[in-house]
Amino acid sequence: MIPLPASLCDCVVGHTRHGPKAHSLRYSILSVLVDIEAETARGRRGWLWAVDRPALISLWSHDYGSGRVKLRDWVEQQLSAAGMVQPIGRIELLTVPRIFGLKFNPLSVFFAFDTRERFVGVIFEVSNFHSGRQAYAFAVDPNAGPDYRFKCAKDFFVSPFNPANRGEYHFRLRRDATSLRLCIQLEREGEKILSAVQTARLTPFSQSALRQALISHPFNTIKIVGGILIEAARLAIKGLPVFAPRRGTVDTRPRSV
Repeated sequence: MIPLPASLCDCVVGHTRHGPKAHSLRYSILSVLVDIEAETARGRRGWLWAVDRPALISLWSHDYGSGRVKLRDWVEQQLSAAGMVQPIGRIELLTVPRIFGLKFNPLSVFFAFDTRERFVGVIFEVSNFHSGRQAYAFAVDPNAGPDYRFKCAKDFFVSPFNPANRGEYHFRLRRDATSLRLCIQLEREGEKILSAVQTARLTPFSQSALRQALISHPFNTIKIVGGILIEAARLAIKGLPVFAPRRGTVDTRPRSV
């Protein structure tokens, strides 16, 4: 994997619940892939796209990480704790941007490259409806790939139909210059519970591409939130047991640890 220029990502997301009740959904979303520092340094401050300033499509640094330190510092802290030892050069972020100021981002991915532009670390930051955020960070062997696999214990409330801290996540990631594929699978006691797959076609940033994205995905955030709520109602009708978030934990706090 190599660093890429700022890109718009036309994504398709599919979820499949394997048990105890089978269920699936599929929807399209708009994401962006950007260098977290280059976008700010370039001073992109137009009415169509901006970083840390209002625009029709925007990114805000406080929507990610701890909210208490700069994003670079937070990424370095997370990856250092995960065992990464290389100095970090470029950091890229794959995320759902705010459109018309609205946000809800179920998953953001930080890609860290060393000073030789080798892929050396990744962070999967998960968000829930309670404004909680949880980071799962992994050091990456620079000689690995092109398929990358990671696994860790689940320790965060995401769905009311899954316990907060039971099970194991399995991540599989592949990215090239024009496409991306990310698979996340939840397993519990050796049984596959839930699978989520995100595929994306990458297009370099341009004013025309941004305008087209705004036309194609004007209700991006509303569609994501509405789709999740509708599917949750359908699962409740199917009789799945419901689990409440753990009060006072990261599940209900607005900042990622």
